[in-house]
Amino acid sequence: MIEFRESVLKNGIRLVMSRKSEIPNVIVNSGFHVGSKDEDPSKTGLSHLLEHLMFSGSANIPDGKFDEILHANGGESNAFTTQDYTSYYLSIPSSKIELGMWLDSDRLSEFPVSEESLEIQRKVVMEEKLQVHDNTPYGSLEYESAIRLFSKSGYRWQIIGDEKHIAGFTLEDVKKYYEKYYSPRNMVLTIAGDIDYDDTLKLAEKYYGDIQNNGGDIVREYNEEDLKENTEEDIEDNISLPARFEFYRIPRIGSKEFYTSRLISVGLSSGESSKVYQELIRNSNISTESFLMSQGMEFESIFSFNCFVNEGKTIMEASTVMDSILSELAEKGLSDSDIQKSINKVITSYYSKIQQSLRLASSLSFYKLFFDDCNMINKEEEIFKQITNEEVKSFARRYLFDNKKVVLNYVPKRKVKK
Repeated sequence: MIEFRESVLKNGIRLVMSRKSEIPNVIVNSGFHVGSKDEDPSKTGLSHLLEHLMFSGSANIPDGKFDEILHANGGESNAFTTQDYTSYYLSIPSSKIELGMWLDSDRLSEFPVSEESLEIQRKVVMEEKLQVHDNTPYGSLEYESAIRLFSKSGYRWQIIGDEKHIAGFTLEDVKKYYEKYYSPRNMVLTIAGDIDYDDTLKLAEKYYGDIQNNGGDIVREYNEEDLKENTEEDIEDNISLPARFEFYRIPRIGSKEFYTSRLISVGLSSGESSKVYQELIRNSNISTESFLMSQGMEFESIFSFNCFVNEGKTIMEASTVMDSILSELAEKGLSDSDIQKSINKVITSYYSKIQQSLRLASSLSFYKLFFDDCNMINKEEEIFKQITNEEVKSFARRYLFDNKKVVLNYVPKRKVKK
């Protein structure tokens, strides 16, 4: 059982604290309920760009000094942006907790971005887009799948955004977005590690309690159309071996169906004894790597079946075996051993969260932001244990067959004849 305490600061920031005294270290995690799906369609990539800008200096910390100060005191920091969520964390020795909270809170006390830092980070993000998405094998997969899976909601564009939008952002664009979403009412602060609860609460009030609520109430409406037909397309890419990716829209993270999808993905494709490994890799030599994956999101989630095809084998051969695996899932479900294996993986993940303060802090922030229930971290094992094989079969029939799917076959670029 993971121990935690909750409080609300005077400005409305929700504070979660979890004590782990084995290591003299502390994680400070600031999570914001905002991601790429909350952006204006003409200003995509703003969430991710702002994540970069939050390390560029603030009211009392000159540009470039945030990490320098942190590293000099034995700490480190990082951040990430998803479709729904932006998370910042820093790790620091527990004896330096006050320094860590000052560093983190200073960039929230007033708008921390300058014209100079905007120009610098704009170029950094554009270069990241080139390296990670445009010039990397299969790097366009997020973009190509999103525009086919979704047609109305903010899930239809990639997290890093459109390069034309990134190039056109003004300082005012960034400031309005910051003031709307980087507000105490939209934030959860989680402190995990070697802490004293009472002292930590006092420090949180000292450094975060006077941060002002700027923007108004945030209203989130989700409007999306069902997929009307199966889509299958070939994508030419700078790759040497083809790959097949099948995508399905499934219910939101936190739903019973989403937990079922996770059970299935682990049961079918985790380890060398799994059906996916045995049938696609070992016995047929069709694939170099194959796996199923659940990507949880606030309003809908994505379930995918991914298969990288071996030299001398074809996408059609891969498709036949993939279809067979899913058909058997719909008919028979998972074996008792596969279900138990999945539950064991969940238990292992649970204890990993307990051991790692970073994962613990991030998880507690997430559960508080999206479900207002930190205790979900202690409920997951029981949720998985309650999933029946009938529910597994029902999930496969409803979401992998009755629903429509998007299939992308990545193939090597054709050579142009001279």
